[in-house]
Amino acid sequence: MRTEQKVWLVTGVSGGLGKELAKKIHESGDIIIGTVRNEEDKKRFELDFPERSKAVFLDLADTAAMSAVVAESLKAFGKIDVLVNNAGYGLFGFVEEATEAELRHQIDISFIGVWKLIKEVLPSMRKRGKGHIIQISSRVGIAAGTGGGLYAAGKFALEGMSEALAQEVAPFGIKVTLAEPGPLRTDFFGRSVVFTAEEIPEYKSAVADIRERSRKVNGTQGGDPAKVAAVIVEISKLENPPLRLPFTQATIDSLEQKISSFQQIIADWKEVAVSVAY
Repeated sequence: MRTEQKVWLVTGVSGGLGKELAKKIHESGDIIIGTVRNEEDKKRFELDFPERSKAVFLDLADTAAMSAVVAESLKAFGKIDVLVNNAGYGLFGFVEEATEAELRHQIDISFIGVWKLIKEVLPSMRKRGKGHIIQISSRVGIAAGTGGGLYAAGKFALEGMSEALAQEVAPFGIKVTLAEPGPLRTDFFGRSVVFTAEEIPEYKSAVADIRERSRKVNGTQGGDPAKVAAVIVEISKLENPPLRLPFTQATIDSLEQKISSFQQIIADWKEVAVSVAY
């Protein structure tokens, strides 16, 4: 193994951005460990990357299995330089429509599972005094919209944890980056979106038909996942990678709208805010 080769652990490499990342990582000459959920995807991964690679089974809901997955990866290659938390799905529906079970499962996958995997990888990174954790967030982690609040809840949690994590691990030489893509032309709205079982008609008529909206978006998204993957590989080479890395004009729009909203809140309510001091 060349000393400059990085070892990447990327969750969810069977499709979408994860699959494109695996390709770019392999093309770069680095080693790719990809998590999959079934034997068919494992075989496909091994055919695509017959060398400098390893496929491991992982369901993000099964946090008890993560210690063994990380141990297996470290045994195979001796280190994990870059962890990319990419796997997940989107639960969409209006807030009132969700059941507790639906929401808990979304949070388990998008937040608890990510936290647990980071927890398992960090000791080896701290010991080596280096590492990079890349969180695949979303523009909905910046600003939530109608029908997306359930999915956004997990991404908002991920963003908050990552902001703190970046400060906590910096003394150990470990970097954290939040990749925040807008709509990418992947199969996300095909196989990776789940809608709440309940539909309340009043929301559909008064606010939006989110199911129809999703069908129209699928396959027409403006972002190229291959280009996003290439940028992520490049920023992994930086001495000081960014904490936040927005992708697509849609994410820039969300950032600008959020900034404008905060500025307006300060202008309207600063006097009230400071008036409560002793």
